Amino acid sequence: IHMKKSLSIITVALVCMLIQGCGSKSKEKSEGAATAEIEAVKTDQPTRAEMRATLEKVMAERAARRKAEYEALILITPYYTDAEGFIVFNKAETNPTFVGGDEAMNKFLKENVVYPTEAKDKGVEGTVFVDFIVAASGKVRAVAVTDAPGEEVDQTLRDEAIRVVTSMPTWVPGRQRGKAVDVKFSVPVSFVLN
Repeated sequence: IHMKKSLSIITVALVCMLIQGCGSKSKEKSEGAATAEIEAVKTDQPTRAEMRATLEKVMAERAARRKAEYEALILITPYYTDAEGFIVFNKAETNPTFVGGDEAMNKFLKENVVYPTEAKDKGVEGTVFVDFIVAASGKVRAVAVTDAPGEEVDQTLRDEAIRVVTSMPTWVPGRQRGKAVDVKFSVPVSFVLN
């Protein structure tokens, strides 16, 4: 009888150990599965570099589309009369230039654009396309942001882009048949968080 009792106790002890062992293995499996799920979710979320690359690709596509539309406009309408009654060329024989060229203009924008706090706090980035007229005098006038359908940007970025372009120094005016003329110009102003 003692032997049967001892055997029963040993069997019960073995079953308990087996159950306990299986329980910890299933707990480990469960924790492992949860960790794997978390890692999968983490890898589904784009990194900052991936988001930046996507933004740059979208901006490049927008710029290319705008350039194509602008070139088509030039063929159809080489010039127009603006609201103030001035003849404005969409493209002149010699287009206006920022004093010092594109590099100097990019430097001016970089040094003078102030990232709006509200946009920065929200993590808003984007490129604002600003159209303006470089008058025959070289002064910048009629500054406006143009949004194509589907590419609207945050209002605070728009306001800052208008402010900085309006504050540009005098340009070298465009020329048509040797005479200084008003010419429409467009500049992209990018807002990128570091």
